[in-house]
This record gives sequence, C-alpha cells and structure tokens, in this order.
Amino acid sequence: MKYMLLPILIFASYLNLYAQPAGSLDPSFGNGGKVVTSLNSGAEVAQGVALQADQKIVVAGYASSTVTGKDFFCARYKTNGSLDSTFGTNGIVTVDIQLGSDDIAYDLAIQLDGKIVLGGSSDNGTKKDAALLRLNTDGSIDATFGTGGKVTTVFESNQTDEIRVVKVHHLTGNIVVGGSSLVSTNISKPVVARYLSNGTLDVSFNATGIKLLWVTNLDYQYLFSVEDLVVQSNGKISAVGWRDFPTFSSDDDFWACRINTDGTMDNTFSTDGVALYNGSFNGADNAYSMLLKSNGNILIAGKSEVNNVVDDFILFEVDASGTVGSWSATVNFGNLYDDAAYGLAEDQDGKFVLAGSSSNGFGSDKSFAIARINSNASIDNSFGTNGQVTTSFGSNTVSESFDMLVQADNKIVAVGYTGNDIALARYLGNGVPQLDSFNLVSPADLAIEQRSDTLNFDWTDAFGATSYTMEMDTLNTFATAQTYNSISSLSSLEVTNLQPVMTYYWRVKSSDGSTTSQWSDVWEFTTKDEFDSVVKLFEVAFDIYPNPTSDVLNIEIPQSLEGKSYLIVDDLGKVIQEGLFKNSSEQVSLKGFPSGMYHLYINGVLGRSFVKK
Repeated sequence: MKYMLLPILIFASYLNLYAQPAGSLDPSFGNGGKVVTSLNSGAEVAQGVALQADQKIVVAGYASSTVTGKDFFCARYKTNGSLDSTFGTNGIVTVDIQLGSDDIAYDLAIQLDGKIVLGGSSDNGTKKDAALLRLNTDGSIDATFGTGGKVTTVFESNQTDEIRVVKVHHLTGNIVVGGSSLVSTNISKPVVARYLSNGTLDVSFNATGIKLLWVTNLDYQYLFSVEDLVVQSNGKISAVGWRDFPTFSSDDDFWACRINTDGTMDNTFSTDGVALYNGSFNGADNAYSMLLKSNGNILIAGKSEVNNVVDDFILFEVDASGTVGSWSATVNFGNLYDDAAYGLAEDQDGKFVLAGSSSNGFGSDKSFAIARINSNASIDNSFGTNGQVTTSFGSNTVSESFDMLVQADNKIVAVGYTGNDIALARYLGNGVPQLDSFNLVSPADLAIEQRSDTLNFDWTDAFGATSYTMEMDTLNTFATAQTYNSISSLSSLEVTNLQPVMTYYWRVKSSDGSTTSQWSDVWEFTTKDEFDSVVKLFEVAFDIYPNPTSDVLNIEIPQSLEGKSYLIVDDLGKVIQEGLFKNSSEQVSLKGFPSGMYHLYINGVLGRSFVKK
C-alpha cells in the first residue's frame, strides 16, 4: 500500500463580469430553480440522484415516520421539477425495509430496463444490516428481487453494516455496492460486495460475494468507509473513500483501491491494490466521489482540511498505477468556512462540477455549494461568482447537498435537504441569452442641451449579446433613420455632427449572432443652440480667400472644426455644393459656378459670404 503526500495547487479566482453567468438557478425548474418536498413532519433527506433515459429525475434518501421510523424513500420528478404522479403515490415511494426498522438509503442506480435499485442500511433495533431495495419503473416494489423486493446483508457477523454507494454493471446486470462494516465505534472495515441481478450474492466474487478490505496488518486500528465506486466494462472495480485514525482528531486520509473482477486485489494499483493520500495540512481528508477517466486515471473529490479551522473542496487526480499527479484544485467558499464536496460529475464541455455544502465553520449556517473546475484544474470563472455558487432555501439556515448530476443540456441538478425537508436545485450549466435584458442609459430620455459636435450613447449589457444595432432619426417613426450596425459588445457609441437645436429619437437592439432582440424603448433628446459660440469662433479663426475669387476658394478653419460639414448656397437659397472638411486648409473648386454672391455655411451656421467673378 502506498501512502503519498498530495501536492495542492490553489488557483486565484477573479471577478466574473458576465451579467447572468452559468451557475444561475434555472427559472424553468420548480420555484425559481428550487424544489422543496415535505413528506411528514420529521427529518427527510435526499442522499442520491439519478437521471432516467427520459430525463426525469429520480431521488433517494430517507423519510421519517412516527409509526415506522426512518424509511427508504424514492421520488421521481418531471423535468420541470414537479412530482411525477405516475410514480408511486403522487410521485413518492416510502418503504419500511424491516418492521419498524430505521432505514436510510444513501444511493441509487437505474438499470437499463429502468428499474431502480436503492442501497443503504436497515436497523431493526438489534443490528444494522446492509440493505437493498428494487423498484419497478412505476414505483412498485419488484417482487423478483430478493425477498419481496428487498435484500438485507450481513457483511460480517455481529457487526454494523451499511451501503454507501450502488452501481449497476450493465453488461452483466450485476449490482456492485460499497460501504463499511463497523466492528466498534472506533474500528470498521471498508467493504465492496457484488450481487446478481436477482439480489443474491455473486459467489464468483471473492467466493462469498463480499470483499472486506483490510489489506495490511495495521488496518485494524482505523475507521474506513467506501463512499463511491466505478465498475469498468471488464468488471474491475475502482473505489474511493477515507480512513480515519480515531485516536487522533482530524487525522483522516483519502483512500482508494482497485479490485479485479474475481474479487482479488489488483496489484497493478499501488503494490497491493490500495493507496492512501494525504492533503497539504495533514488533517482531515475525506474522499466522497470519483470519476474514472478513459486512460484509467481517477479523479477524487471530497474535502481537505487546510488548517486547524476550515476544510475546502478538493479535486485531484491519481494515475492508473495509483500514483498521485500534479493535477489538483481546491475551492474555498470563505476564509472561515467548512466546505465539503460530496458529488462530482463531468459536464458536456469537459469541465468538472462539484456539489456539497459550505458552512460558517460553526455548523449553524449551511448552504448548497456548487463549484466548477476547468479541465486544466483552474477555477472556471464563467460559472457563478469566481466559479462558485451557494444556495439557501427560504428562512432555513441549514441546507446541504449530498449528490448531483449533469443533464445532457449541461444543467446541473443538486439534491439534499433544507431544514427537515427534501431539497433540489437546478442550475444553468451554460449561459442562456436574454437579449432583451438591457436598458438605455444616456443621453437620458427627454434630455436637452446635448452637444451636437460629439455625443456618447450608452446602454447596459444584454446577457449573451455579442453586438448591437442603434437607430437615430429626427422622426419618431424612424422613416429616415441613420443606422449603426455591428456595434461591439462594449454597449456604447460615439456620434458626431448632429444638427444644433434639433430633436432626435434613438433606440437599440441586441444580437447574439443568431437571434436578435426587440427594439428597446424609444428615447428622445434635443441638441443645444451653438450658433453664438460658432459665430465667435469664426470671427477670430475662420478665413476665406481670395474674395472676390475666380475658380478656387481657399478656406482656413481651426482644427476643432475638422470633420464638420459645409454648404455653399447661392443668393436664392439653392445649395450649389456640399462636403466635409478633412483638413484645416481646404481648396474648393468654383468652376462652373455662375458669377454672383454665394454664402458658406459650416455645420448649418452661416460663416462667410463671397463673390464669384
């Protein structure tokens, strides 16, 4: 068995400026992205979640009854978060495994035929046994499984047993579970067991169907638990969990193993099939979830104690031989907060989503906590705030998520409890454009005395927009509008050469490249009268020559008037020529002009009169 120090890389997070990023609660699910289900007045907790082929959400855990004690519960929700009335009774099934026993389901798995397997424990008051339950697709108990749809197992005589994780090997239909067998309050054995599809133990696995994972002669000193596992197509089983030395407080280690399909240890993983990993602080390190990559590497998620005060989310990678690598990430939801990641999934973009809880360090205030990690182990700042999201439910001060999944549309479902009730939340994995979610800012509606030479137009960002179009007109019908297309997502525009003492109307719409919003509200503004200042400027800095002239008129203007428009008008008011000043010195050709008096206007203001000979 290898024991390795885990290198922890802590990545800085930066403020995400995206208006409504991925990580927002999904408004199409439940009440603003949240669902709370209450069965009885007692404690109810969702421990596991799975997704059916039709995208319905199946949740398992326990519910409390004053008559039967704690019972397995299973609920099925439609894609909108409402309970599915075609399942059980109004979408809910509760089962007392043994008469009056305290029964807790920690996980569930869905078979290819749609049947649902729940795993946990059943305590009849004398002893606690590992327990399985299988339901048909309509929520009825599957009588072909075990005895009346139920299986209880003694992993080892006279010990307290429980199942923490359930998986189905779809090629064989076998059911593989992991958990623990408690010898005493300070000693337990990690366990992996395999059942045939009818619920009987598979004796081709370690001769009994049960593998007790005390591997070294020192394991008798510790508490162990298997928290998650993956069954490969070839039948090998990779599992993760934790080892605790109860003599010392905060002395837990990440634990992992790999078992051959016949139940023997796979000695190509570490030297004996088992490996231990220690976080940077050498404190309480617990693994709760895992992913098996296509190259055989294992991603392990959980919590790691970073000092004597707090724990953080952790995600790290070990290779197929059990050796820890440099790929790792931690997520800190607050400097004095205890954070634990219980669920892990890879999304459709190859990013890794962690779900669990974050508390204020005293346990009196807990919330759902979700984080997303990029494939290079950096924090995904496009998700929530600095890659993090926390969710509370109403006035409840304590809420925790114990499992999660990622849907095919990249939405994230997290399940757990709030107060005494079952709680679900669904988050957007991708930002959903809301192209109408912007407002005009300036010039303000009905603003007066606006500059005509240069005027800035501003509006707020539309969520998901990549460009904007602005229209401006002196008519409120926009029949003769000037259109400014493909404005960058900076949501502002500078316009020059407006007419003085003129009322203008303007509006904006946004686009994400494929869809365009409606036009915004129409705002209006009026430019100010700049006649006096322009005339004074002309008097000191504006000149034309020669006057009278023959074929060419030279015009000298100050640099501030470059880019302004000019008109040459005859004595009858007819516009003979128009253009823009590109430089401070311009020559205007008068060839073809009849002899007579002409008038030069700059930016709509009379500047000089001259005679054409």
